[in-house]
Amino acid sequence: MKIVIIGAGSVGFQLARTISRREHDVILVEREQEQIDKVSEQLDCRFVVGSGVNPRVMREIGMEDCDLVAAVTDRDEINIITCQTAHALGAKVKVARVRQEDFYQDHRLLLEGIDRAINPDHEAVHAIREVLFQTGATEIHDFAGGKVRIIGARVEADSRVAGRTLAELNRDLGRRMALVTTIVRGEETLIPTGQTVIQADDMVFMAGSRSTVNRSLIFFQARKRRLSRVMIVGANAMGRELARDLLAAGVKVKIIDRNEEKCRRASEQLRHALVLHGEGSDTDLLASEGVAEMDGFVSVANDEETNIMACLLARHHGAAKTVCLVDRPDYVPLLPLLGVDAAISPRLSTSNSISSFVQRGAVISAESAGFSGSEILQLEVSAGCSWLGRKLMDLDFPRDAVIGAVLKRGRVLTPEGSTVLAAGDQAVVFALPDGVDDVVKFCSGGAS
Repeated sequence: MKIVIIGAGSVGFQLARTISRREHDVILVEREQEQIDKVSEQLDCRFVVGSGVNPRVMREIGMEDCDLVAAVTDRDEINIITCQTAHALGAKVKVARVRQEDFYQDHRLLLEGIDRAINPDHEAVHAIREVLFQTGATEIHDFAGGKVRIIGARVEADSRVAGRTLAELNRDLGRRMALVTTIVRGEETLIPTGQTVIQADDMVFMAGSRSTVNRSLIFFQARKRRLSRVMIVGANAMGRELARDLLAAGVKVKIIDRNEEKCRRASEQLRHALVLHGEGSDTDLLASEGVAEMDGFVSVANDEETNIMACLLARHHGAAKTVCLVDRPDYVPLLPLLGVDAAISPRLSTSNSISSFVQRGAVISAESAGFSGSEILQLEVSAGCSWLGRKLMDLDFPRDAVIGAVLKRGRVLTPEGSTVLAAGDQAVVFALPDGVDDVVKFCSGGAS
């Protein structure tokens, strides 16, 4: 595929880094030479200095044979015009990052020439909502239309799995527990074996059918929890949208914001929520409003430092689960080390959403796993693979990767040593950065 990314900011950089791991024809367009100089050494792609709204620049790149244009600058108007220009010049798929609600009606973009508009705030709210309702989850990824789910979960000290090997758990729990594909321990990401011991505070990634993975979360918790009370710092559009969703599900909500006008607006729109005027990092306010009794604490204020500090204070005072909104994707793997349960980056969520449009060879879709820094790939097995008909235990599968789930004719299977993959089957694979290319080659027929 030929892919053009407009904008070398955080989203563009993250998107280019993810896609260029498996695509060779990626072009990053940026107006400022200084910004290109800043990211060029970290990316394996072509660079063009220019503007996406300039038809001359787009013609020189060659829109007529462009498979995907992703306009992800910080300005909605530039992204919209860029996609419309690309559409007029013959680009196949056009995706724009559009945050301003005025351009939407019923969450649908009102403008022509754009195949998909992605609102980073909506992507982030969706991710926060998912990890809140799955009380033991810190990170959730869905594939194959939601049939396959990968969840990251923190291992609690008194849980059923802490201190036990995967072989012991497989013997005792069998198919009741989803397949553990990866373990993040401190700053190290491990591909486990049957003799790997799961330790308290490990971040464990599980894969399988949606229902199996959701049920498996109970094994990693010391006690089962129900989401009934949530405190939100930030009465901005994102905080109000999240509060509306939670209230509709019967959850009691408290909202804190230091801006009096935002509090007034939230009070008018959310009549069943308690809205408080104050600082989200005010220890006395949090304590007096019962932060220790909260099943969930979410900070989505516009200030990243406020979000981090508020979550750390909430955790210190006993909130059951903390979810922090951060602007920088590189903060996501660091916050668990500080004690924050889940970190959501709108830019990373946007990058993952756009990455789903990128298909080459065996790759159907791919997402970055925020905490581990690795990649989750959904691949289709090619008819040209020389190993077809052989059991997985007999294959030389890439060492830095593990198959988490297999789809055969629409059915989700947990892979075993005796599993045989056929042409047309799909595999959801968790791959460390060094293993991505080998996995793609393996499923495309380039390795045996």
